[in-house]
Amino acid sequence: MEPKTYLAGATVIRNRLGKFSGANIIHNTATATDDPVGVILNDAASTEYVTVDHLCGGPIEMTAAGVISAGADVYAAAAGKVQALPTAAATYRRVGIALKAATADGDIIEVLPYNDGKTTVVSE
Repeated sequence: MEPKTYLAGATVIRNRLGKFSGANIIHNTATATDDPVGVILNDAASTEYVTVDHLCGGPIEMTAAGVISAGADVYAAAAGKVQALPTAAATYRRVGIALKAATADGDIIEVLPYNDGKTTVVSE
């Protein structure tokens, strides 16, 4: 599927996961009930147009929330970022596999999206 253009529902930053809020795109969160639809390809303020690369194609660049090993599953994190599976007890939405490693918060890495909607439960 080709990238598609939508209106931003809030300020959004490129290379972060986006979700729908009504007909608009906003950052996805770490909440397992959020359904990311794709990765935002350009920075945009609220009511500006934003292009989204949907989670159904090849590798997409995403913003890491911290250290992620190459080959590790990645999960939705706060502010539309992706993270390695946290150790804190919660349910996390899996979004893909890291094709490159991230060494710090804010690193841009290639992720192959799964788009399978699966969640992982971490218990204490």
